[in-house]
Amino acid sequence: MVQLSSTPSHSVPVPRRAGVPATGPVAGLELRRQDASPLLTWYRGPDRVELSGRTVGGWVAKTVHLMAEEGIVPGDRVGLPLLAHHRLHWVSLTWLLACWWAGAVPVVRERAAEPPTDLEVSGPDPAGSDPRVPLVQCSLNPLGGPCRNPAPGAIDFSDALAMPDEMPAPAPADPARPGMEGMASLTGAGLDAAARIDRRLLIAGTPEPDELALLLAGCLAGSGSLILVEEMPSGSTGQQLAEQEGAEIAL
Repeated sequence: MVQLSSTPSHSVPVPRRAGVPATGPVAGLELRRQDASPLLTWYRGPDRVELSGRTVGGWVAKTVHLMAEEGIVPGDRVGLPLLAHHRLHWVSLTWLLACWWAGAVPVVRERAAEPPTDLEVSGPDPAGSDPRVPLVQCSLNPLGGPCRNPAPGAIDFSDALAMPDEMPAPAPADPARPGMEGMASLTGAGLDAAARIDRRLLIAGTPEPDELALLLAGCLAGSGSLILVEEMPSGSTGQQLAEQEGAEIAL
Protein backbone atom coordinates (compact mmCIF):
# COMPACT_ATOMS: atom_id res chain seq x y z
CA MET A 1 0.00 0.00 0.00
CA VAL A 2 1.18 3.49 -0.80
CA GLN A 3 -0.28 6.61 0.80
CA LEU A 4 0.54 9.84 -0.93
CA SER A 5 1.14 13.01 1.03
CA SER A 6 1.38 16.49 -0.36
CA THR A 7 4.78 18.06 -0.97
CA PRO A 8 5.66 20.89 1.42
CA SER A 9 5.32 24.19 -0.36
CA HIS A 10 7.85 27.01 -0.15
CA SER A 11 5.98 29.21 -2.62
CA VAL A 12 4.60 32.64 -1.88
CA PRO A 13 0.87 32.40 -1.06
CA VAL A 14 -1.37 33.42 -3.94
CA PRO A 15 -3.83 36.20 -3.03
CA ARG A 16 -7.46 35.14 -3.17
CA ARG A 17 -10.11 37.09 -5.04
CA ALA A 18 -12.54 38.78 -2.71
CA GLY A 19 -16.27 38.45 -3.20
CA VAL A 20 -16.21 35.33 -5.38
CA PRO A 21 -17.48 32.49 -3.20
CA ALA A 22 -16.79 29.01 -4.50
CA THR A 23 -19.74 26.72 -5.11
CA GLY A 24 -20.37 23.02 -5.66
CA PRO A 25 -17.40 20.65 -5.86
CA VAL A 26 -14.93 23.55 -5.80
CA ALA A 27 -16.30 24.71 -2.45
CA GLY A 28 -16.21 21.13 -1.22
CA LEU A 29 -12.59 20.71 -2.29
CA GLU A 30 -11.68 23.90 -0.44
CA LEU A 31 -12.97 22.31 2.76
CA ARG A 32 -11.51 18.85 2.11
CA ARG A 33 -8.05 20.29 1.41
CA GLN A 34 -7.58 20.48 5.19
CA ASP A 35 -8.77 16.89 5.70
CA ALA A 36 -6.42 13.95 6.25
CA SER A 37 -9.14 11.34 5.68
CA PRO A 38 -9.29 9.51 2.32
CA LEU A 39 -10.99 11.17 -0.63
CA LEU A 40 -9.75 8.86 -3.42
CA THR A 41 -8.42 5.31 -3.15
CA TRP A 42 -7.14 3.66 -6.33
CA TYR A 43 -6.54 0.00 -7.15
CA ARG A 44 -4.83 -1.56 -10.12
CA GLY A 45 -4.12 -5.20 -9.34
CA PRO A 46 -1.58 -5.26 -6.53
CA ASP A 47 -1.17 -1.47 -6.54
CA ARG A 48 -3.14 0.57 -4.05
CA VAL A 49 -2.81 4.34 -3.61
CA GLU A 50 -4.78 6.27 -1.02
CA LEU A 51 -5.09 10.04 -1.32
CA SER A 52 -6.49 12.24 1.42
CA GLY A 53 -8.41 15.41 0.70
CA ARG A 54 -5.24 17.31 1.54
CA THR A 55 -3.20 15.30 -0.95
CA VAL A 56 -5.78 15.56 -3.72
CA GLY A 57 -5.86 19.31 -3.11
CA GLY A 58 -2.09 19.47 -3.50
CA TRP A 59 -2.20 17.62 -6.83
CA VAL A 60 -5.06 19.80 -8.05
CA ALA A 61 -3.10 22.93 -7.12
CA LYS A 62 -0.07 21.74 -9.09
CA THR A 63 -2.27 20.85 -12.05
CA VAL A 64 -4.00 24.24 -12.01
CA HIS A 65 -0.59 25.97 -12.02
CA LEU A 66 0.48 23.79 -14.96
CA MET A 67 -2.68 24.75 -16.83
CA ALA A 68 -2.03 28.43 -16.11
CA GLU A 69 1.50 28.13 -17.52
CA GLU A 70 -0.10 26.80 -20.70
CA GLY A 71 -2.35 29.86 -20.86
CA ILE A 72 -5.63 28.20 -19.81
CA VAL A 73 -8.16 30.76 -18.53
CA PRO A 74 -11.81 30.45 -17.40
CA GLY A 75 -14.02 29.31 -20.25
CA ASP A 76 -11.25 27.55 -22.17
CA ARG A 77 -11.92 23.95 -23.19
CA VAL A 78 -9.59 21.18 -22.04
CA GLY A 79 -9.79 17.87 -23.91
CA LEU A 80 -9.66 14.86 -21.60
CA PRO A 81 -9.17 11.72 -23.67
CA LEU A 82 -7.39 10.73 -20.44
CA LEU A 83 -10.75 10.50 -18.65
CA ALA A 84 -12.47 8.85 -21.60
CA HIS A 85 -9.89 6.02 -21.74
CA HIS A 86 -8.83 5.80 -18.06
CA ARG A 87 -11.96 6.68 -16.10
CA LEU A 88 -10.92 5.04 -12.85
CA HIS A 89 -7.41 6.43 -12.41
CA TRP A 90 -6.89 9.02 -9.69
CA VAL A 91 -4.96 11.25 -12.13
CA SER A 92 -8.05 11.45 -14.39
CA LEU A 93 -10.16 12.77 -11.52
CA THR A 94 -7.37 15.17 -10.53
CA TRP A 95 -7.62 16.73 -13.99
CA LEU A 96 -11.40 16.90 -13.78
CA LEU A 97 -11.17 18.74 -10.45
CA ALA A 98 -8.45 21.04 -11.80
CA CYS A 99 -10.66 22.01 -14.74
CA TRP A 100 -13.53 22.87 -12.41
CA TRP A 101 -11.24 24.88 -10.14
CA ALA A 102 -9.70 26.82 -13.03
CA GLY A 103 -13.07 27.46 -14.67
CA ALA A 104 -12.08 25.42 -17.73
CA VAL A 105 -14.60 23.18 -19.49
CA PRO A 106 -13.57 19.49 -19.47
CA VAL A 107 -14.32 17.93 -22.85
CA VAL A 108 -14.44 14.15 -22.45
CA ARG A 109 -14.21 12.24 -25.72
CA GLU A 110 -12.21 9.34 -27.11
CA ARG A 111 -10.88 11.11 -30.20
CA ALA A 112 -10.33 14.60 -31.58
CA ALA A 113 -13.44 16.47 -32.64
CA GLU A 114 -14.54 19.91 -33.75
CA PRO A 115 -14.15 22.54 -32.51
CA PRO A 116 -10.59 21.96 -31.25
CA THR A 117 -9.88 22.35 -27.56
CA ASP A 118 -7.29 24.68 -26.02
CA LEU A 119 -5.31 21.88 -24.32
CA GLU A 120 -5.32 18.08 -24.55
CA VAL A 121 -4.57 15.63 -21.74
CA SER A 122 -3.86 11.97 -22.51
CA GLY A 123 -2.60 8.87 -20.76
CA PRO A 124 0.69 7.17 -21.71
CA ASP A 125 -0.78 6.48 -25.16
CA PRO A 126 -1.64 9.83 -26.77
CA ALA A 127 -4.13 8.19 -29.14
CA GLY A 128 -7.29 10.24 -29.40
CA SER A 129 -5.63 13.56 -28.62
CA ASP A 130 -5.78 16.40 -31.14
CA PRO A 131 -2.39 16.88 -32.85
CA ARG A 132 -3.21 20.56 -33.45
CA VAL A 133 -3.40 21.27 -29.72
CA PRO A 134 -0.73 21.35 -26.95
CA LEU A 135 -0.62 17.97 -25.21
CA VAL A 136 -0.04 16.97 -21.59
CA GLN A 137 0.84 13.28 -21.37
CA CYS A 138 0.31 11.35 -18.12
CA SER A 139 2.27 8.18 -17.34
CA LEU A 140 -0.46 6.84 -15.01
CA ASN A 141 2.23 5.28 -12.86
CA PRO A 142 0.88 4.72 -9.34
CA LEU A 143 2.73 7.75 -7.96
CA GLY A 144 2.55 9.97 -11.04
CA GLY A 145 6.12 9.45 -12.33
CA PRO A 146 7.42 10.47 -15.76
CA CYS A 147 6.34 8.94 -19.06
CA ARG A 148 8.57 6.21 -20.46
CA ASN A 149 7.78 7.06 -24.08
CA PRO A 150 6.87 10.75 -24.25
CA ALA A 151 5.27 11.93 -27.47
CA PRO A 152 7.31 14.50 -29.40
CA GLY A 153 6.59 17.97 -28.02
CA ALA A 154 4.32 16.72 -25.24
CA ILE A 155 4.40 18.15 -21.73
CA ASP A 156 5.03 15.40 -19.19
CA PHE A 157 2.52 15.62 -16.34
CA SER A 158 5.32 14.75 -13.92
CA ASP A 159 6.52 18.33 -14.55
CA ALA A 160 3.63 19.35 -12.29
CA LEU A 161 5.62 18.03 -9.33
CA ALA A 162 7.75 21.17 -9.56
CA MET A 163 4.69 23.43 -9.40
CA PRO A 164 3.60 25.19 -6.17
CA ASP A 165 1.31 23.48 -3.69
CA GLU A 166 -0.37 26.79 -2.87
CA MET A 167 -3.83 26.75 -4.44
CA PRO A 168 -4.59 29.77 -6.62
CA ALA A 169 -7.97 31.38 -6.18
CA PRO A 170 -10.78 29.49 -7.93
CA ALA A 171 -12.31 30.91 -11.06
CA PRO A 172 -15.45 32.99 -10.47
CA ALA A 173 -18.47 30.75 -10.02
CA ASP A 174 -20.62 30.51 -13.14
CA PRO A 175 -23.58 28.07 -13.01
CA ALA A 176 -24.00 28.46 -16.79
CA ARG A 177 -20.48 27.20 -17.49
CA PRO A 178 -20.59 23.54 -18.61
CA GLY A 179 -19.29 21.09 -16.04
CA MET A 180 -18.57 18.58 -18.80
CA GLU A 181 -18.91 18.33 -22.56
CA GLY A 182 -18.32 15.56 -25.06
CA MET A 183 -19.40 12.02 -24.13
CA ALA A 184 -21.65 13.49 -21.46
CA SER A 185 -23.12 16.90 -20.78
CA LEU A 186 -23.23 18.48 -17.33
CA THR A 187 -23.90 22.06 -16.31
CA GLY A 188 -22.24 23.82 -13.42
CA ALA A 189 -25.66 24.07 -11.80
CA GLY A 190 -26.06 20.31 -12.15
CA LEU A 191 -22.76 19.71 -10.36
CA ASP A 192 -23.74 22.16 -7.62
CA ALA A 193 -26.94 20.18 -7.08
CA ALA A 194 -25.20 16.79 -6.75
CA ALA A 195 -26.65 14.77 -3.87
CA ARG A 196 -24.50 14.78 -0.73
CA ILE A 197 -22.56 11.55 -0.12
CA ASP A 198 -21.23 10.68 3.34
CA ARG A 199 -20.05 7.12 2.79
CA ARG A 200 -17.32 5.22 0.98
CA LEU A 201 -18.31 4.04 -2.49
CA LEU A 202 -16.50 1.46 -4.62
CA ILE A 203 -16.57 1.89 -8.39
CA ALA A 204 -15.38 -0.72 -10.89
CA GLY A 205 -16.04 -1.48 -14.54
CA THR A 206 -16.60 1.37 -17.01
CA PRO A 207 -18.76 4.07 -15.46
CA GLU A 208 -20.15 6.85 -17.60
CA PRO A 209 -18.09 10.04 -17.18
CA ASP A 210 -21.09 12.05 -15.96
CA GLU A 211 -21.96 9.39 -13.36
CA LEU A 212 -18.40 9.50 -12.09
CA ALA A 213 -18.39 13.30 -12.02
CA LEU A 214 -21.62 13.45 -10.02
CA LEU A 215 -20.37 10.88 -7.51
CA LEU A 216 -17.18 12.88 -7.06
CA ALA A 217 -19.19 16.08 -6.63
CA GLY A 218 -21.43 14.32 -4.11
CA CYS A 219 -18.46 13.17 -2.04
CA LEU A 220 -17.14 16.74 -2.02
CA ALA A 221 -20.56 18.01 -0.93
CA GLY A 222 -20.33 15.65 2.03
CA SER A 223 -17.68 13.54 3.74
CA GLY A 224 -17.68 10.60 1.34
CA SER A 225 -14.86 9.04 -0.64
CA LEU A 226 -14.45 7.01 -3.81
CA ILE A 227 -12.60 3.73 -4.25
CA LEU A 228 -11.58 3.47 -7.90
CA VAL A 229 -10.86 -0.07 -9.08
CA GLU A 230 -9.17 -0.20 -12.47
CA GLU A 231 -8.21 -3.83 -11.88
CA MET A 232 -9.23 -6.06 -8.99
CA PRO A 233 -6.49 -7.39 -6.73
CA SER A 234 -5.78 -11.05 -7.47
CA GLY A 235 -8.28 -13.36 -5.81
CA SER A 236 -10.66 -10.57 -4.77
CA THR A 237 -14.21 -9.87 -5.81
CA GLY A 238 -15.87 -6.49 -5.78
CA GLN A 239 -17.92 -7.44 -2.74
CA GLN A 240 -14.87 -8.70 -0.84
CA LEU A 241 -12.94 -5.53 -1.62
CA ALA A 242 -15.89 -3.35 -0.62
CA GLU A 243 -16.12 -5.13 2.72
CA GLN A 244 -12.36 -4.79 3.22
CA GLU A 245 -12.58 -1.04 2.56
CA GLY A 246 -15.77 -0.52 4.55
CA ALA A 247 -17.51 0.63 1.39
CA GLU A 248 -20.66 0.09 -0.64
CA ILE A 249 -20.59 -0.87 -4.31
CA ALA A 250 -21.82 2.13 -6.30
CA LEU A 251 -21.26 1.18 -9.94
